[in-house]
Amino acid sequence: MLAQGGGIDSDLRHPLVGLIRGSHTYEIRAERLLATASANVLMRGGDQIAVVEDTRSFNALGVAGDERIIYLEKARMSAMEALSAMGGLADSRADPKGVLVLRDYEAKQVADGIKGPARQQVVFTIDLTSADGLFAARQFQINPGDKIIATESPVTNVRTILGLIGSAVGGHAGGE
Repeated sequence: MLAQGGGIDSDLRHPLVGLIRGSHTYEIRAERLLATASANVLMRGGDQIAVVEDTRSFNALGVAGDERIIYLEKARMSAMEALSAMGGLADSRADPKGVLVLRDYEAKQVADGIKGPARQQVVFTIDLTSADGLFAARQFQINPGDKIIATESPVTNVRTILGLIGSAVGGHAGGE
């Protein structure tokens, strides 16, 4: 049906193919559908197909290689993959112990205990200086709407303060 409809527009970023059948909608990424024969289904009368651009994204902020909105390239993306997509951490300024993932949950998802998060807004911290942190970053899934913040190293703050003091002292001494 996709081929008969003219195929998938090559200008779409990470296209999703949706099948609307009755009151249910099923979505699959186009590349997975085309690569997996078992994902194809027989069409029934009344079925509708829609091909849309995947708009799921996260925000990259802080001292990362790139501060911007980044669209999820895959159906599932780990924190490690997200860090790569955002250009990594700025070597001279970032704190590898302080990668933060800010996540908002819907009110209906909030629950005490094992069922869900205890609050609507949760901050996850990833420490990339330990083996546990590195493996956790490979397993932790980024959700659409997450904000990933690469925090600044405390050493950078000290350098900035020393630089300011140095320029103030140098500027004062040169003025006399």
